[in-house]
This record gives sequence, C-alpha cells and structure tokens, in this order.
Amino acid sequence: MSKSLDWSELEGKVTDWLYNAVVGLGFEKMTPVQAAVIPNFSLNKDVVVEAVTGSGKTLSFVVPVVDRLTKLENITKKRAIYGVVVAPTRELALQISKVFESMLKFQPEEDAIKIQNLVGGVQSIEDDIRQYKKNTPQIIVGTPGRLAEFFHKITPKNVEVLVFDEADRLLDASFQKEIDFILSSLPKQKRVGLFSATMLSDVATQNLHRTGLRNPVRIVVNSKGHKPNTLHLSYSLVSPDQKIEHLISILNTFHFRKSIVYFPTCVSVEHFYLLFRHISTHYNLGLSFYSLHGKLKTQARIKTLDKFENNHDSKSVLLTTDVAARGIDVENVDLVVQLDPPQDPDVFVHRCGRAGRANNTGYAITLLTEGREEDYIDFLQVRGTELEQFEKKVPRIDGFQQLVKKWMLQDRLRHDKAVRSFVSYVRYYSKHTATSIFRVQSLDYVGLGKAYGLFRLPKMPEISSHVKDVKDGFIDDTVDFKGYKYADEQKEVKRLEELKAEEKKAQNKEKRLEKKKKDLTNVAWSKSNNTKQDRSDRFQQSDAAKRKREMELVESDDEAEQKDWKDLIRESKKEKKQKKQQAIMGDFDDL
Repeated sequence: MSKSLDWSELEGKVTDWLYNAVVGLGFEKMTPVQAAVIPNFSLNKDVVVEAVTGSGKTLSFVVPVVDRLTKLENITKKRAIYGVVVAPTRELALQISKVFESMLKFQPEEDAIKIQNLVGGVQSIEDDIRQYKKNTPQIIVGTPGRLAEFFHKITPKNVEVLVFDEADRLLDASFQKEIDFILSSLPKQKRVGLFSATMLSDVATQNLHRTGLRNPVRIVVNSKGHKPNTLHLSYSLVSPDQKIEHLISILNTFHFRKSIVYFPTCVSVEHFYLLFRHISTHYNLGLSFYSLHGKLKTQARIKTLDKFENNHDSKSVLLTTDVAARGIDVENVDLVVQLDPPQDPDVFVHRCGRAGRANNTGYAITLLTEGREEDYIDFLQVRGTELEQFEKKVPRIDGFQQLVKKWMLQDRLRHDKAVRSFVSYVRYYSKHTATSIFRVQSLDYVGLGKAYGLFRLPKMPEISSHVKDVKDGFIDDTVDFKGYKYADEQKEVKRLEELKAEEKKAQNKEKRLEKKKKDLTNVAWSKSNNTKQDRSDRFQQSDAAKRKREMELVESDDEAEQKDWKDLIRESKKEKKQKKQQAIMGDFDDL
C-alpha cells in the first residue's frame, strides 16, 4: 500500500488529464483502498479487493480502467470494446456509469473514450445494439442479464480489462448462467479486478477461478466491523404497535439532510409512502418522501433516485427495499433507518453503508422488537459488527393513532393495501436466515396489525393458531366493514354488488339449511310413525298366524273325532248283526 494518501503520489504514474480530473472533481485525498488498489491495478496486476462500504471502491477501479485504455494505441478508431464492468443491479450500474462520465469529461476531445450503459428496462436490446453501432463505445457497464444478451449479438474479442463490482453477489449461484456466458465470450488474456464490501462467501471463493484471475493481489482494507469509522451503528427497542410512530418521530427530531429508510417488501413501501406523506402534511414536518422498489419500471426508478439526490430544499427521505442496499452512492445521506433487519445478515452492512460515505459522518439505526429480537445484537457482534443502544429520547406524537385510523377510513383501498403489506411481511419474516431469532411463532400479530393500520387481521394459516383470542380477526370492532367504502366510485359500486350477491347467497344458504332441517324433522316423524305401524302390522300378522294355527289344530281334532264315532257305529252295527246270526243259528239247533 502506498504510504501517502495524497493524489500527487499518482502524478506521472497515470495519464495527466486523468490526474487533473481527480483533483478537479474535488477529491482531496485518496482513501486507503484507492491508495492500495490504483497502483496495483494500473500496473498489470489482477486484484481481489475487500473494502468497507463507502470507502471509495468505485474510483479505485474507474481510474485504472480509464488509464489502461488511454495508453492503448488507436482504440477510438476501432469499433471494439476494451473495458467491461459488471454490476448486480441497474442502480449500481447507473451509478458506476456516472462516475466514469464525470472523469471522461476531462479528456481531450480528440480520440475521446466513450461509455455505454447496458441495463434492462430502459430500452430494448435492439436499441442498445443500434446505439452501440452508432457511438462505438470502448467501455461497457451493465448488469449480467443484459450483458449476456448483448454478447450474444456483439463479440467482445478485444477486452483488456474486466471488473466485477459487488463480486460476492455476482459469483453467487443466482447469476451463474449469465456470468458463465459473459466470461466465455471474453478473451482469456485480460486484467481482472473483483471488488466487494463484504467477505466473499465460500461459494464465491470457490468460483474465483472462473473469472480468469492470475496471481491476484488480495487487498483487504479496514475490514474490522465492516464499516467506516465515521459511521455510527445503533439499535432502538420498540413494541410492534408503536414502530411506525417511533420511526416518524426519529425522522422528525433527527438532524439530517437525506435519509434512507428500508422496508421489508415492495407493497409495504407503497403503503407507507402514501401514509407518511399524509402524516408529514398534517403535522407540518417538512419531510419530502420518495418511493423506490423493485417492482417499479427502470425509468421510474431512475427518475425517483434523481429527484431524491437533487432535492436540497427539505429533509429528503427515500423509502425503499434492498434494491437500494448496494452500490447506491448518494451524497449527503446522513441517516439510515431499518424498520426491520434484513433476511440476510450480510445485507445489514450494505444497508448501513449508504450513510457515512467518503469520510462523512453517518448514522444507521435499526428498529428491533422487544424480546427475542434483542438477540440480534449479540448475533451481529459475533459477526464483527457492534451496535450501541440509541440514546436519543424519541417523543410520542399526539393523536398519531387517531390520525392513521381516520386516513385509513377515507378509502377501503388503503386497508386492502395494508392487508397485502401485512401478509407479505409475515412471509418475509418467515424467511430470515437467523431463524432462531426471527420466529413467526413469536410475532405479536395484533401489534403488527396495528402498526400497519389494520382494523381486521387477514385469514392466514401462519397466524391462525396465534390469534385465537381475536374474534373473527377484528382488532378494532368499532369499524363497520359493510359500510366501509372505496373512494373510487366504480370500485364501490362493484363492492356493493358483491356484498348484495354475498347477502343473497347467505340467505339462500340459510333457506336451504332451514328446508333441510325441516325435511329432516318430517323424515324423523314419518319414520317414527312408520315404525309404529310396522310394529302393529307385524303384531296383527303374528296374531292371525297364531289363530290360523289354532284353527288348523281344531279342525284336525274334529276330523279325528268324527272318524272315531264312525268307527264306533260300524262296530256297534257289526256286533248287533253277529248276535242276530247267533240267535238264528240257535233256533235251528232246537229243531
């Protein structure tokens, strides 16, 4: 590492106009990472750089890339790409392009090096190719997906230098297909620089050989705690139902120029952006809010970021997701607030690092729920990041909950969005890496629902067993949901039609149940009567059969008796006849 941090150390070692550009842009001193990287990367050495966020990594590779290209002969007369810089997000790619452009403004007009940005969502790949053929840039900065598309059409066979910014993400499995294709498209003989704010993961380290590194110089600058000394990290404990009020109170009382507030999901950014603007107007807080998340179109994201960056009339607050966690370098960001810790603990450092950049003082506050989440403090300490308790007293805001309720009641659509925010948050929370700390079973769902402005909790399998005491999910049973209207007339008409249909359906169901109940009663009565009749019939049949058998017996006895009398009569007649014959015979004997 260079012993001096003065830019004069590079005088005579880099192109003159480039040295003048650095000084002219107001960079008074080199940062440690710049002093370590620029001499090595400019002198035909591959580098693997790990330096804390906000330490000036971007300039540490912009200067060597431009310097290397200016020393090549006649590159502007050839239609070829000589430098490629890859970034994981559109925002970061655009930020890098801006740094290149600010430096290239100082170059001589003749043989001027040009740059082109390649990111999805701005224009089609066909337009990108037309722009490339028209302007013939020597440096390309882009995201993996769009670069891979571009290299399917344009072969970058002259590339001299390749840079991966946020290399830990680019070498992860999520970008493997695109990165493999980009690397296979590039020539093997080239300089390679890998830059990251955090330690490379095991997977990323194993994949280093894929990039074509040759005997790289490994540079680690100020890695302890993974934060610059000018950045102060703290936490604040608060109950879930008071978290939003607590956040607004911090933004109102804290002295800052620009602040970034991180939310867990895109829909929560949308919901709270609308609510916070109303709160700021009502209490006359003088806060300007901006909304940025991954579901916005690229042009809208660029426009929002530009407005946030260039607003100097009031305290500016950017509400965002992790889309702005890496590489977003906005001047004068003094304060970062995390409504909840990120799912991935590595992202924690990147979020905090949006403040306190370029040796400026910055503050990063993380809101934690009292109880199990307090273990996150020790968890981070084990990983080398220490948090102090936020000591500043945060006052309550008079009538805050009533204001939120009144605002929510003005339009049922707001409650619908709050419900989606709540649901997405629960699912986000369940995917935390530190599952022993962030357990959905431990969430205060009622308090969380109040924080989101809900009057009634949605039906979710994740929470059904934890809110048994809440009847039908109602947090606030004073709200008449049948009369809760949409501000939009068409939506309200549709709701009333659906409500009428539901009521009719319920009535029909009730009628069917009544009829079924009645039918069951009739069937039971009929069955009972039939059973009695069956018993009577069986008795009568049995009695008749019995009488029949008795009659048959009587008839049988009569027949036998009649037969006996006939026999007696015949025997009697026979005896009389025999006596008469004997008498006749006796008379003749006397003769």
